[in-house]
Amino acid sequence: MSRNTKEENTEQLSEEELLAQKKQERRKDNISMLITVLVTLVLFECIFVLHKIPSSSMEPTIRTRSIAVCWRLPYLLGDPTPEHGDVVSFRDPDSSKILIKRVIGLPGDVIEFDGQGNVFRNGEQLEEPYLLEQQVTFAPKAQYTVPEGCFFAMGDNRESSADSRFKNTTYMQITGIYAKELFSFYAPIFFLGSKY
Repeated sequence: MSRNTKEENTEQLSEEELLAQKKQERRKDNISMLITVLVTLVLFECIFVLHKIPSSSMEPTIRTRSIAVCWRLPYLLGDPTPEHGDVVSFRDPDSSKILIKRVIGLPGDVIEFDGQGNVFRNGEQLEEPYLLEQQVTFAPKAQYTVPEGCFFAMGDNRESSADSRFKNTTYMQITGIYAKELFSFYAPIFFLGSKY
């Protein structure tokens, strides 16, 4: 074999090795991308969930046309009982839509409305710094007693919220809570083309 033929074979092997190396790198990149997609799906299906907020029922806490990032894990693994004041997402039994509202009453709580726009829980007036100052809260009934396994929810925009005060199903099942809101961000681009 001549010297040129040996050099050509060496060059050819180098090209083959280079192609094999590129193929192996591409395979690693594809596996990394697949793992990233799977981890993201698990995070956003099991741990976090995103909800579009098309209405003003939670303003000023959550703006209309915002995305709420909610924490789902505690409601999958642990005790699903929320705390007073938590903002939670749940399936509305009247419409089957996912709603986001503030927990006002828990099992055994007596929620009262005094007709002057004030809300009381178990005889104590609620301090509600999340409400707009000029807002007042009214309800069709003066008193609600929350049954076992349920919660009483209201939107922060009390004058424009279809919540426990006005729903056919007044008390929401605690087991129906989907997630707890962590934060929200204004995202009108996600609402383009929608009726909201």
